Amino acid sequence: MLRLFDRWGVSDLIHAQDVALEHIHVRRWDNGQLLGTMPVNKTFGQQVVIHRADLHNAIIDRALALPNVELRENSSVTDVQFSPASVTLSNGDILHADVVIGADGIKSTIRGRLLGDSSINAVPTGDAAYRIMLPREIMLQDPELKELIDEPQATRWLGPSRHIIAYPVRKHELYNVVLLHPDHNSEESWTTKGSKQAMIDNYDGWDSKVRKLIDLVDDEEVLEWKLCLHRPLRTWILGSVALIGDACHPMLPYVAQGAAQAVEDAAAIGIVLSKVSCKEEIPHALAIYERSRKQRAETVQQSGSENRVALHLPDGPEQVARDAMFKASASGENPDKWSDRRTQEFLWGWDAEKAALDTWNDQAKVKTNL
Repeated sequence: MLRLFDRWGVSDLIHAQDVALEHIHVRRWDNGQLLGTMPVNKTFGQQVVIHRADLHNAIIDRALALPNVELRENSSVTDVQFSPASVTLSNGDILHADVVIGADGIKSTIRGRLLGDSSINAVPTGDAAYRIMLPREIMLQDPELKELIDEPQATRWLGPSRHIIAYPVRKHELYNVVLLHPDHNSEESWTTKGSKQAMIDNYDGWDSKVRKLIDLVDDEEVLEWKLCLHRPLRTWILGSVALIGDACHPMLPYVAQGAAQAVEDAAAIGIVLSKVSCKEEIPHALAIYERSRKQRAETVQQSGSENRVALHLPDGPEQVARDAMFKASASGENPDKWSDRRTQEFLWGWDAEKAALDTWNDQAKVKTNL
């Protein structure tokens, strides 16, 4: 994703707000014992972490600097037409376009219209997640927590049916903590109001640092969301309309690929649309986009599901064997796919623009041979 941002002139805005990681620490749930420390793999570039809002704002700011971009706020889409393409807004306005990109997320309106089925069912994983963001000033009051927010490291705590990933963002001004745990009937939504007491109970007996982090959470700021699997869609395209990102391949948060795969989609769309010579070629270009992206994105989806199993093992022989792998995995195979070198090569070594261009050229050769 960062290499794409470099090409698009967005990286300076990203780096103004990010934190460049140096190591990933993996710790045992109950006593914080260090199971392994993996240096960040910089073969494909620096690995950074950023607040999602800062990422959004960087992209929006760069887009709005272009002379041909208009942003309409409070303009929910209620319907879409596919050929010719148009969208209907909640205020009744109809916007006509050469192409419509449905980047409207996991609860996509466009997806249901495109597939002719508005009841695409999510499959609960059995997990939910708390997401908390702690300001620097309150963490500085405790030496252990000060170390967490000062150092350019990410930490995973692994325990039975649960794990936590935490790291500093916004130039070490905020500490992001995501706590995965068994789901107790949370709603499938972006955020649901959670209970601090339930959070405390979920991590009872965990490392003292974890309990200190939870203690700092404001009772009114406990946010929880249900984690669901989404089966691969039949198609992402219809006419001159295409889906991207969570609208067509929602990612579980186990390999940190939700935003990255959406950006790869955008890169592929940009390349294929740059190749058309008239709007009548747009459906063909979108078919090339889907061909270059669908299998890859769905493979990444599956890797997230697999990682959940490895991270949530109950204490016992399998967990002992997994933890032994962490000690031996500084530069090779790792039971945590986020830190596994082979998985990183698959995730980070990909060039979405090149893949889309190659797919376009391959299809052109087929046409020529016909």
